[in-house]
Amino acid sequence: MRKVNFKNLKHEEQILVEMAKKARENAYAPYSKYKVGAAVMSITKRGPNFYSGCNVETCIYQTTHAERNAIDTMVADGCRQIIALCCVAKGGGIPCAECRQFIWEFCGDNPEVPIISVDIKGNIEIYTIGELYPKPFGPKDLGVNPEKY
Repeated sequence: MRKVNFKNLKHEEQILVEMAKKARENAYAPYSKYKVGAAVMSITKRGPNFYSGCNVETCIYQTTHAERNAIDTMVADGCRQIIALCCVAKGGGIPCAECRQFIWEFCGDNPEVPIISVDIKGNIEIYTIGELYPKPFGPKDLGVNPEKY
């Protein structure tokens, strides 16, 4: 993990942070009051693509997590490879265990994919998915290449 200032982020990482902050504003969290925003960057032949998502809660206590929302949007657009992910939340945007598994699915077995964690005061910490999820089980373990689907 390393702590950084916004101005020290790469341009694409700054875009992710801004998108995740904006997505957090749109979160629907009337029950937990814990709003989360996320953004994902993927690369295509046209260059980088960015996708955002927020958490959405319902009265039956089912929640779509922001990270999954952003990744689902990426997949719906035809992309299958996460290059970087940012998550913004009150206490810092560290993805939960379930989201770490979901993120790993689309990291292409690359433990160096950066996960940018931002709290609402703007403090930024960058982890790798390998630091957050050191012993992953993923598509490769089942002989699957997500890019083929």
